[in-house]
Amino acid sequence: MEQERRLTIKELAKQIGVSVATLDRVLNNRGNVKHQTYEKVMEKIKELNYMPNKSASFLSRMNDYSMAIVFPELPEYFWKQVEKGVQIAIDEFRDYGLNVNIIRSEKYDLDLQKKIVQQLIDSGKYDAIALSPNDPQEMADLIDRGVDQGITFCTFNSDSPLSKRLFYVGCDYRIAGRLAADALCKFLGGKTRVGLVMSYTNFQMQQKVTGFREVVAEYDHIEMIGPLKLSQEDYEFPEAFADYFRQVDGIYVSSARLDVVAKHLEELKPENRPVLIGHDMTEETYQYMKKGIVTATICQDPVNQGYLTVKSMFDHLVTGDKVGLKENITKLELVTKENARYYI
Repeated sequence: MEQERRLTIKELAKQIGVSVATLDRVLNNRGNVKHQTYEKVMEKIKELNYMPNKSASFLSRMNDYSMAIVFPELPEYFWKQVEKGVQIAIDEFRDYGLNVNIIRSEKYDLDLQKKIVQQLIDSGKYDAIALSPNDPQEMADLIDRGVDQGITFCTFNSDSPLSKRLFYVGCDYRIAGRLAADALCKFLGGKTRVGLVMSYTNFQMQQKVTGFREVVAEYDHIEMIGPLKLSQEDYEFPEAFADYFRQVDGIYVSSARLDVVAKHLEELKPENRPVLIGHDMTEETYQYMKKGIVTATICQDPVNQGYLTVKSMFDHLVTGDKVGLKENITKLELVTKENARYYI
């Protein structure tokens, strides 16, 4: 009989008919177990095809670990996918003593996020905090303050590399910008003018734009127009885009508003509709792909980002070992209408 590998220590002990403490001593070679009991346990483990994993052995220490995970509300479609990965990890490690509190900071409000993180630090309730900082530079001092008070910090999706954070989970945004530029320049064919739509210049945006410019510069025949810099409020007005649409043959939307830009492009109907590339996948983006308005989008594996953030932090908390990778970089994938349905 093949046993589910996620069988917990408590469940296994109950099936074998021994205490958790006895099972712990057998699995971890701690001694002080009668030979007859030892043979009974090992025979049952073999019968169940039980494979002790690292997390199971950690449970025997009977410790509880408290972790807060903080990320913005927007864009809602993206963070729902990240939260799905977080929840998968919570379900996997809950029986091993991990407690996770998910906290969403309102919109892009930096001051509110600072207040939330400060309250978490001051509460003294958390062994670890995983944070997607609204502004990595502004949050660095607060992260350092928490670390100095004995709290383990990591960042995800958006890094704060100058802080004392233990590790980062997320994509390489410079490579994301390079991938966007390379794809856009190839999609242009013989056309020559590329544009860039961007929002406020935080660390993440700077990395995307840097990578984009690097690759565009490698194409001698390509000219960059702009960029078009917009506030979050500007995206709601088609007239903010009208002139720019007429000036360029292709556009890279480096912000999380690809579907909004596509909507305006469809409504304004410029004589020569530019190629349009951006980030992430929503149902709206998928529909614009099918209409041929969005040419491609770059996905960054958000579910896995959420899962790896919790798992990596849990592994560190229970072992006390240093994290092997200071930057756990998740994959980037170029999505067109031909494979888009797999990313909805």
